[in-house]
Amino acid sequence: MGYISYPRTETDQFDSSIDLHKLIEKQTSDGQWGEYSSALLSGKFCIPRKGKHDDKAHPPIHPIKGIGEGALDADQKKVYEFVTRHFLACCSNDAKGQTTSIQLDWGGEKFNASGLVVLERNFLDVYPYIKWETNELPEFELNQVVAVDEAMIKDGQTSPPSHLTEPELIALMDANGIGTDATMAEHIEKIILRGYVVKHPQGGRNALPLLIPSNLGIGLVDAFDEIGFDMALTKPFLRKETEDLMQKICDGQLTKDQFLQRSIEQYRNAYALATQNRNNLVRAVKKYF
Repeated sequence: MGYISYPRTETDQFDSSIDLHKLIEKQTSDGQWGEYSSALLSGKFCIPRKGKHDDKAHPPIHPIKGIGEGALDADQKKVYEFVTRHFLACCSNDAKGQTTSIQLDWGGEKFNASGLVVLERNFLDVYPYIKWETNELPEFELNQVVAVDEAMIKDGQTSPPSHLTEPELIALMDANGIGTDATMAEHIEKIILRGYVVKHPQGGRNALPLLIPSNLGIGLVDAFDEIGFDMALTKPFLRKETEDLMQKICDGQLTKDQFLQRSIEQYRNAYALATQNRNNLVRAVKKYF
């Protein structure tokens, strides 16, 4: 038996048959979060919220058992720690705070500020990945006149976004419904293998490599866009549409044959159009070589 449950799952809700108290009990001897786990079992436990996804095959990722000294290497321990802290946080009460917002009118210009007082940390005590700290503002009264100590205008300009790292791309894929937890990394590996994207190392010891589109990748995107496909082969919407249709098959709203007929027709038309515009495709790609 491993240390965590099956990781490639879309499920974000625990079934009522799972004994969460028993899982928490296995963490009470840990030197970092054992005391917090014991507090959950002593009355601070809260039933985790139910998400919107259930693949009917696996529960949300959670720790199966505690770890002994030296059982995992440094990277493995970081993964285990994140999974465990996330699980314990899910079984905890919400953090509570009080916010204050003010608006200052100075010479007809509006300036806004907000402050926060954390009243109850709760899950934040075991989940350091979210920063929610007290930032208290002075007390003001409505229409109070205050003195401005200093004002300045700074010149600046917006900077273009950086290239994406693999975790950032996976987050965007997830947000746009492209792929599943089990396939996202495979999709990225495939476009690297085909030469559409290259990995470029960054400076720094722990810096993740950047994913940079190659000349071939940029050329193909421009070429397909110039042809004017009815369906956007280079955009994420087509993949998302395919995922949605496959989900409809699972839900009984669409048959496999209906899905295949629709998809084959789409790609047959795309292939025919690409064949007719072969010379235009080649010319568009050649601009980058």
